[in-house]
Amino acid sequence: NIFFILYVGLLSHINAQNVAVTSFGIAVAAVGSRGGGLVLQQNESIAPVAQFLPDDVLSFEDVSFDAGNDSLVFALSIVSQRACSFLLSTDNEALTLINCVGEGDNFSVRPFCGVSALDGTLIISGGTGGMTIYQYDSASGLISDTPSVFNLDSRVVGHPDVLLLDANLAALSTDFNGVPRFGTQIVSIEGASVNFVRDFRVQDSLGFNSNISPANFPLVNAVYKEGSKAYMYTANGPMQVQNPRSDDTPNLLCWASDGFSAVTVSVNTENKIAVFGGLSSSGASTVLVYDLSVDPRNPSLISSIPLVDQRITSIASGGNLIAYTTQGSSTISYVLLPIEATSSIMCTLSRSSYVGVDWCTLIPLFWSFCALLM
Repeated sequence: NIFFILYVGLLSHINAQNVAVTSFGIAVAAVGSRGGGLVLQQNESIAPVAQFLPDDVLSFEDVSFDAGNDSLVFALSIVSQRACSFLLSTDNEALTLINCVGEGDNFSVRPFCGVSALDGTLIISGGTGGMTIYQYDSASGLISDTPSVFNLDSRVVGHPDVLLLDANLAALSTDFNGVPRFGTQIVSIEGASVNFVRDFRVQDSLGFNSNISPANFPLVNAVYKEGSKAYMYTANGPMQVQNPRSDDTPNLLCWASDGFSAVTVSVNTENKIAVFGGLSSSGASTVLVYDLSVDPRNPSLISSIPLVDQRITSIASGGNLIAYTTQGSSTISYVLLPIEATSSIMCTLSRSSYVGVDWCTLIPLFWSFCALLM
């Protein structure tokens, strides 16, 4: 029975997690329904501390710091359809709940969804049901009870993730159902008005390969800002960089070995690096570190870090560290900075994609079928 086989396969793709890091290196992970809520970890030598879940919230699957005030933490519960804000204590040891929104709103989250917060704007990508946007007080973190935008249909198949480039510009990971099918849709936000600006497609995308439901879709963006310039790095099998404010052509990044497929990405502005997490053709995970100090459009690969017997799900960097999470683990792993450049790394633009099960080829209504299982 193909539906039973598909169902069993999908179960193995459930309950991964995401991590976010402050500019000074404090990490918070959303560990999904298997592990509960948020985990706070100050550094690699201190054990992670599980935070209490708010009432009526069963789990958190995605998390975001406000880069403008990174004592503010925002978490998305896909299971409970709630978004909550927290304040990081001055000693960095605990998170205090500010408020939660979504009860009765029924904002869309299926079958894949992500959250991003920046300078008073909180956006939920919404999966196939359209994006939802709340405003919040950028000093206190209090989220408004009523969304300014609710389940907005942007005339695409779906948005499995989102990154705010600033409070009025969002990069939505997107299934366009065109050719190429996957990429990033840039939209402007002015109050209750959302307008399409441009899109950047990914050639030779991973498609539905290597997804882990419900909040780890392998189409992730990170932005590096240098004065008035912005560089958006995309992980979706290939790694590419583009100016999100211009209709330019993306540049492909080279990688360390044939068969690497990127599934997650982050930047560290202070250390001027971009970090990608990905899978090799054998399924093993690797972290690639790029130096952005000379030319962010053509960064230099300076380190390739293998992760033994681990399947990376999310990566973030801030302060003097890189933090990442792996499937089946509720802890946060670390790589300390700075990293000494490895001069012997071979860099190539030749690529053989990671081979996984492409659920999209097994069932045309993959998005809808995933939603029925959760």
